[in-house]
Amino acid sequence: DMKLTSIPGLRSWLSCAAPLLVPAALGWGNLAQAADGYLRATLGYEQSTDADFADRDCSSQQPAALFGCALGDDGSPIGAYGDFGSYPLVELALGKRLLPWLRADLSLGYRFEIEYQGNANFLAVGTHEPVAADLESWNGMVNVFVDLAALSGTDLGPFQPYVGAGMGVAYNQLGRMTYLFPQNPRKHKISVTPEGEQTNFAYRLVVGTGIVLNERVTLDLSAYYTDLGEVGTDAGVMAMNNIPAGIPIDETATDLRAFGVGLGLRYDF
Repeated sequence: DMKLTSIPGLRSWLSCAAPLLVPAALGWGNLAQAADGYLRATLGYEQSTDADFADRDCSSQQPAALFGCALGDDGSPIGAYGDFGSYPLVELALGKRLLPWLRADLSLGYRFEIEYQGNANFLAVGTHEPVAADLESWNGMVNVFVDLAALSGTDLGPFQPYVGAGMGVAYNQLGRMTYLFPQNPRKHKISVTPEGEQTNFAYRLVVGTGIVLNERVTLDLSAYYTDLGEVGTDAGVMAMNNIPAGIPIDETATDLRAFGVGLGLRYDF
């Protein structure tokens, strides 16, 4: 039931991204006319790390915390335990070579078809408590890359190994989370929480290599770790099959972190 990215959410994302990205963009205002500029397009595939949902405040009373501060039947704090699985990334970037061994770019990335799958551990409703939700994420980053062969003066032919890092802002939009209780002997079988939007600081660490195809085009292969900050549900009314009006609950949250690989092209101009 996740709706498309909302305009208010994008406004929030842009308001946070602007202080970081706009100065960098202004500093490269003449990039299109300058030497050593490049365009980069990358397709990525990422696998999330564990993502366990917990209350923002397990002791909250008004509205009530979803999980509370107690332990579940398995001895762990009550929550939703799972991950966001694997999903694609599409990224475009505009960059410039600052030194023979140093380049930087501004990137915009979009992650989609992200599905959370997990299991909750509420008390006295059975052990099979599947949890599911959809997610999409936009992020803008300033990235810096060090070309190792150029730095060391080593000739590796067409290969251009590099390391890099980026930082910026991520806008994460989570759809409604569905909790199922098929083993519950009582009437309560389904809960559906509100959706949620989060705007966070984001960063990544990258290793990779360019493979020069001709004087303008370079194939880019990379592996990376990325942290896109928090993902969560907003406070609001949780729908329940046995309580038509639902009940108010507080926020829940987890982190969106992943390892990924990328295949891209850089075009020098």
